[in-house]
Amino acid sequence: MPSRASRGILVIAVAFVAIAVASLIYLNPHKSSASATRPGPSTTPLTLAVASPTDLACPPTELKITGVFEECASADQGQTCSASPASPLWVVLMHGTKHDFLLYIEGNSGYRGPGNYLLAPKPDGVKVEIREYVSGRLWESSAGSIDIIDLGNGGGWGGWIYAGLGPTPNSPVQTALNLAGWWTCS
Repeated sequence: MPSRASRGILVIAVAFVAIAVASLIYLNPHKSSASATRPGPSTTPLTLAVASPTDLACPPTELKITGVFEECASADQGQTCSASPASPLWVVLMHGTKHDFLLYIEGNSGYRGPGNYLLAPKPDGVKVEIREYVSGRLWESSAGSIDIIDLGNGGGWGGWIYAGLGPTPNSPVQTALNLAGWWTCS
């Protein structure tokens, strides 16, 4: 029968071997469970990150601006805008909860009158831009859609806009914006 001292040494030796084996299994840098499940590098090109909408709730007659700004904006009351059938350009002063903005909606060679238009970096119908009034920072449409509605009887123009906007080439801005909601001018 082994002595009490030899049993203690045996228990310590077994514990030491168990710790050493566990260390080899779990701390081996060439075969860890994290590297076995980690995906390889992506071969897809990076794209401009578009700001994501927030839970900001705006009244249905206002424009939700999210990204660099998180606020609701409404058109200046009594603001006039003009649009000729050949080359419409609407410039709408929008008052936000913290900032003022100029919303530019421009019809180009593909503009065919009131209707729904897709927005892209180089659209064939309508382009949307928004400028923060004080700083002059400017963003232009890169995705989304806009409805242009003739409100009739001298009521002006309006519609719904859902747009992702990116920085313009001449702007120091790096973060994108989202616009969602109603625009109008009379």
